[in-house]
Amino acid sequence: MNLPAVLSRRRPSRRLVLTGAAAASTAALPFVLDPPYALAVAGLVLIAFIGLSWRAAARIKRLRRDIAAKHAATDLLRTRAEQSFSESGDDRRARRILQSLAGGFPYSAVKEARSFASQTKIPFADRLALLRSVEAWQLETEQAQLAAPKRSVFDVVFISHCGLPGGNTSANTAEIGICRDLGLKVGLLHHPVYQWDPNAPLNPRIEELIDGESVRLIGFDDEVECALAVVRPPISLMHPLERRPRITAGRTVVIANQTPFKFYGAEGPRDAAWDIATVERNVTDWLGAHTWYAGGPLVRATLHEHHAEEIADLDLAPEPWNEVIELDRWRLDERRVPDGRIRIGRHSRDHKLKWPEHRETLLACYPDREPFEIHVLGGAEIPARLLDGLPENWTVHPFNSLTARDFLAGIDVMAYFIASDGMEAFGRAPLEAMAAGVPVIMDRRFAPTFGPAAVYCEPDEVAAVAERLTADPDAYAAQQEAAWSHLADRFSGKSLMDRLPLPAVASGPA
Repeated sequence: MNLPAVLSRRRPSRRLVLTGAAAASTAALPFVLDPPYALAVAGLVLIAFIGLSWRAAARIKRLRRDIAAKHAATDLLRTRAEQSFSESGDDRRARRILQSLAGGFPYSAVKEARSFASQTKIPFADRLALLRSVEAWQLETEQAQLAAPKRSVFDVVFISHCGLPGGNTSANTAEIGICRDLGLKVGLLHHPVYQWDPNAPLNPRIEELIDGESVRLIGFDDEVECALAVVRPPISLMHPLERRPRITAGRTVVIANQTPFKFYGAEGPRDAAWDIATVERNVTDWLGAHTWYAGGPLVRATLHEHHAEEIADLDLAPEPWNEVIELDRWRLDERRVPDGRIRIGRHSRDHKLKWPEHRETLLACYPDREPFEIHVLGGAEIPARLLDGLPENWTVHPFNSLTARDFLAGIDVMAYFIASDGMEAFGRAPLEAMAAGVPVIMDRRFAPTFGPAAVYCEPDEVAAVAERLTADPDAYAAQQEAAWSHLADRFSGKSLMDRLPLPAVASGPA
């Protein structure tokens, strides 16, 4: 791995002399930063900007020695620093600096810390607390890096944002579980999206899978060998970890489970999410040669239609990397008992991409009349704004108030329609409904992805299709069987096995 010298434990230490501008004049005051992470004499930064006396500098120097001697003070200092910040813009910025340090982005954190310390409008106590906390973190990290790196060998390593609440985590959870059940050793490197939250916590569903044996977390300073490394989502690698493990993989794949733009309309792409060239460069610099996979037929078609020049030199696999689902875990024992009502449901995050953008289309997909009830899991602020309030036949469950499986057990069919120019990379929510045995009524653009597993129609046909399915037990059962059969062939552990290495292909200590 080609890490910068300042992040490497193996390279000789060098002293880096920088210059900082004094707060009250344009005169320059030199100060010394000791690798590996800068600010070895953090108190002097503050001196440069507020003109502390020599005696105050000596006190800070003694504090530094005390911290170095008592590493237990690190957490206390960091906690006090965080507690000293209110929720103003500057305080949120200071909190983010600490999060960046803890999340594996020290270069960016130190750069922001320097800028923060130079802002004389920020109260002295807040600047001092932040610098002390940064220095405490540095001393703690220096001590940790004196130890020999932890070396591990895995069959599969997942490099992913393991804290997201939606489809990315569902896809990771399913694949990790299948790998574990196949007897593969799995390593997880939590890689937050820097611009969202540089120290995002693990999703509880991911935490439940980590047992320290078959599924283990990888630390920032580890050295890892694996047969296969899986990178997903690509947006994480727009700003890769600056403190990161050395990973040597026999094969690396990058899964584009989202398109580079969120919307693709008649006027062209809009609302950029990530950049192909940037991710390609960052993955190559860290992990070497790799193969790209589209996260489904729709993503692959979008890449070829709208990004042909950008992907011309990529090693793009001819087939998509379809998400998988554990059918036995999702399949419901029986359908909801018919009661004369028709419950149309849907669950997804509440984003404008996920809903039809026109009032007439929305009400056609989710009728506001008898005998229909509309049940939503995940919030409905977008349709509420579009309709100036939700119709009386809507029931909305907040995100995570029910498990997806429990929600699906209470509806008759799912209707899944999104913005006309929105690009849904895959559609995890409808996949879960199909696996549960709930017929899914979808926009025809999803047919290349799900084939016979769903029923396709126009928005103004949704009501008639829902009435037909719920009134005819044989048609309902036939659609369930068609979905289960197709999912078992294309979206189960069987399809994933073809992409995975055999157990124990890597050599070395476990």
